[in-house]
Amino acid sequence: MARFVCSSEGFAKKPDNQTTPQKDKPHTRTGCKARLKIRLQDGIWKVSVFVDDHNHPLITSPAKKRGLRSHRELDPEDRQYIKDMHAQNIEPVKIHQFLVAKHGGMKNVKFKRKDVSNQIASENRRFVGVDVEATLVYFQKKKEEDSEFYYDVEVDEDGHLKNIFWVDGRARRACQEFGDVVTFDTTYQTNRYCMPLAPFIGVNHHWQNIYFGVAMLRSEMKVSFVWLFQTWVKAMYGKKPKTIITDQCPSMRIAIKEVFPNTVHRCCQWHVMRKASDHLGALYNLKDGFEDELKRVINCSMTVSEFEEDWRNMLVKHDLRNNRHLKNMYESRSEWVPAYFRDVFCANMSTSQRSESANASLKIWTDNHHSMYKLALHVEKIVEGIWARESDEDIATMKKVPKFLTLYLMEKDASQVYTAKIMSVFKENLKLSQLGEVNEVEKDMLYEVTIKEHPTIEKWREVTYIVKVDKSEEFVSCSCRGYEFHGLLCSHAIKIMHHVNLFHLPKRYIMKRWCKDANASVKRSHVERSMEFGSTQEQATIRVATLKPRLMRILDIASISSDAFIQFQGLLDMVEQQMQGHVVVAGEEEPIACEDATPSNGVLDPPISQCKGKRKQPQRLKPPSEAKKPRKCGICGSKKGGHNARTCPLKKMKGKDMEDDYADSGPENEEYEDLSS
Repeated sequence: MARFVCSSEGFAKKPDNQTTPQKDKPHTRTGCKARLKIRLQDGIWKVSVFVDDHNHPLITSPAKKRGLRSHRELDPEDRQYIKDMHAQNIEPVKIHQFLVAKHGGMKNVKFKRKDVSNQIASENRRFVGVDVEATLVYFQKKKEEDSEFYYDVEVDEDGHLKNIFWVDGRARRACQEFGDVVTFDTTYQTNRYCMPLAPFIGVNHHWQNIYFGVAMLRSEMKVSFVWLFQTWVKAMYGKKPKTIITDQCPSMRIAIKEVFPNTVHRCCQWHVMRKASDHLGALYNLKDGFEDELKRVINCSMTVSEFEEDWRNMLVKHDLRNNRHLKNMYESRSEWVPAYFRDVFCANMSTSQRSESANASLKIWTDNHHSMYKLALHVEKIVEGIWARESDEDIATMKKVPKFLTLYLMEKDASQVYTAKIMSVFKENLKLSQLGEVNEVEKDMLYEVTIKEHPTIEKWREVTYIVKVDKSEEFVSCSCRGYEFHGLLCSHAIKIMHHVNLFHLPKRYIMKRWCKDANASVKRSHVERSMEFGSTQEQATIRVATLKPRLMRILDIASISSDAFIQFQGLLDMVEQQMQGHVVVAGEEEPIACEDATPSNGVLDPPISQCKGKRKQPQRLKPPSEAKKPRKCGICGSKKGGHNARTCPLKKMKGKDMEDDYADSGPENEEYEDLSS
């Protein structure tokens, strides 16, 4: 026997002992008695009971039946579209609009926009409880594809994930060439666990960002950073950066000193100046010229002694010797002032801006609702985009010939070794070498270059640079320390080299990391994955993209006439029957990562991190019985004033007599009750 009832049959159940207020939602069940019963008799289904008396209005328009729950459905193709488009960070409303257009209008769509959101939420719920294990299974598969892929985890005493780090093989090899300068910063609101995301960012020979690994930390304590830095060194085959740029996090500073004792640690100058603007903003307005002079002292001092002298003079001039924030800035000057890093190679970086830009681009794809598994997929997507852009620049550098700015032989030499982007920077230095006056201090040995005006800087003050030169050794050194800091000859050094007839670019001043073949060893070691064989998700996507154009052309032909349509349907039935044998094989070859993961495998999902980037949890709507009770003031005894003993109005009353009266009368005095109300 089979029984069919109306969707409005029965009544909604009332929750038992429910104290939390519920949303005011209308009931859809009205106790309708309409029903149908059928029985199987002698192999034939026969109707035994049929009642068509509904106690509610019926939908009479066929166009509105799609609103009924029984008629709403998502077919497998639409589910796959939703999954693929959501993976590209497309909003549910836009996914719904696309599917409406794909089906030829709203009247042909069998689902609502809410169904799209529910499908996405259902997909995300698959990772609840097995998120970490799904991520580790995914990393293990990456390791099978790339033997140099590296990941490591740290768990707490309860088996929950504490920290995790991962990096692909190409980044590990690239670090050997470009890992001399690294910027490091943490960012928040990228995952559902509120764990800070910590990418290691460098710069390649095309002046592009490059990822040297990504980590997720439960806390920003010293012990977490120590574990991360030690793991990073292990992953990079023992290589440590020469310079690392971070913010002024104390825990980070201590961990860097412990793990990277010989690495120069520089704090981000932008963060320092932003804090200065917050604390000194009033002084910028009150003291005319103070802001410009502060920036000039910081950025234009060539030596440590010059900076310290100019700083003291500035404090005296503006009478700020006792300003607390300026004292703090001066005490930490060796961590961020440019004069202390003139001889340190920083790839022309003084801030952690590259980390900030990398974090900003990552947040386009992630938010505080993403699982760890989805976050890892998005990181891989960004990293693949970085490698693709690097490859594009390699091709552009190889195929395009730069346009020469001058007739200098040095420019021709540079064009043969430098990448297109670095060559453009070098050409700018060549152009600036036309500025200034040369004063010979000692022939062919010591010169002064004085620049009185600058075409692009309005508030320029006259600056004199000291340039040492040795023609026999093809040696040149400028007091601005441009080559030491940037890795390219500065305009002052170029000017003096031409002055003493050194026309070619010396090999000693060609830094390999800026050359066209800087990543040659990285590319030689890189093994391209074949997309022709195998059954990974990426390969399946490529196969679909290959077949789709051909199928679309056939569909256009099949829709021309009814005969072509009928013929194509017959061919489709035959092809579908033949392809059924491949479905089971494909399912056995490629299990979904999260289905392989179970909590019993070892590592449990982490709890919500209590870091400073923790998102605010949604507040439950409390019933009146749980409402917060008003506090009673310990002085006046009032519950109506909305205050306590510390903020009681009686404390603000003036006059000793009032205090004496209060002491004699006690807290029950009605006069003070009125004052507090």
